[in-house]
Amino acid sequence: MPSLFIGAALGAAFSHVVDNSWTVSTIEPGAFAIVGMAATFAAVARAPLTSIIIVFEITGDYGLVLPLMLASTLATFVADRMHALSAYTMPLARAGIQLTRRGEVDLLDTVPVRDVMTRNLTSVTPGQSLSEIHDLLDRERHHGLPVVEDGALIGIITLADIQRAGGAPAETTVAEAMTPRPATVTPSAPVSLAIERMAALGVGRLPVVDDADPSRLVGVFRRVGAVNAYHQALSASTQHELSLERLRLRTDPGARFFDFRIPRESMADGRLVKETVWPEGLTLVSVQRGRGVMVPTGNLELVAGDVVTAFGTETARVRTIERLNATGADDTAEIPVDPVAKRSGE
Repeated sequence: MPSLFIGAALGAAFSHVVDNSWTVSTIEPGAFAIVGMAATFAAVARAPLTSIIIVFEITGDYGLVLPLMLASTLATFVADRMHALSAYTMPLARAGIQLTRRGEVDLLDTVPVRDVMTRNLTSVTPGQSLSEIHDLLDRERHHGLPVVEDGALIGIITLADIQRAGGAPAETTVAEAMTPRPATVTPSAPVSLAIERMAALGVGRLPVVDDADPSRLVGVFRRVGAVNAYHQALSASTQHELSLERLRLRTDPGARFFDFRIPRESMADGRLVKETVWPEGLTLVSVQRGRGVMVPTGNLELVAGDVVTAFGTETARVRTIERLNATGADDTAEIPVDPVAKRSGE
């Protein structure tokens, strides 16, 4: 490994540099080389224990266990502070692959195959000719189709199978060229499992069979299903995070009720409640117009002079007043809080 060789060279070079000034004991360049090997590999791979074990296996000497542990731990600590990625994770990050941290849930684990599989599928029989299947694949723009006989899945025929059979001769049947007993997946399985199985087998599709009857075909999982599953899971995850953030804002200890006025010609004047962009963390409670009080439904049109009671954080209150005043003809959005009323509310 280059890192071991570089570490050994640096360790030995360091021993020669300090040899002239070190008078406490005799310096062994070989020991420094061994420690340098472990420290460099630990920094490069972010694997201090692995580096120590590798050096032990190479040298068979356990006399340097303490300096090896200290050097490897210190090298890993410094390397983590200088760069978050190791030599092994950096190429993955450049390729757009993000490793899942322990404790995190893979998004594709949350989506079952049934949600993204192709249900209205076309199947073929073992007695059909390869020329007929080739035309069918070309017409439907598929690369493979399941083979079904008497309602049971018996195989799968792909373009690769047809090419291995020598093209698409009319005299060759599907039964002669198909892949029998193909790998399958069930509708209840997570999409992540289906993708792992596809990657391990190097295929672009998996027949989906019934959970209770492995011979009954119910769909096909394709690569496009993996893409759809990711978008579905990402959307659900984003909505969940947004819901948690809204809950956090609404349960913030600093949240309270407050009033503000709709200024003339402001962003809310003459617009429906649902058409007005309100700050995050703000909930409208009521709208007072003259002597009447109305519930602020989405279809309620706000007009200048309306007094709105809202519940939200101090940040949401300030942003609301700033936006209304900035877009209105006058700065009348803020309603001063009565100190007596404020103390009684507390």
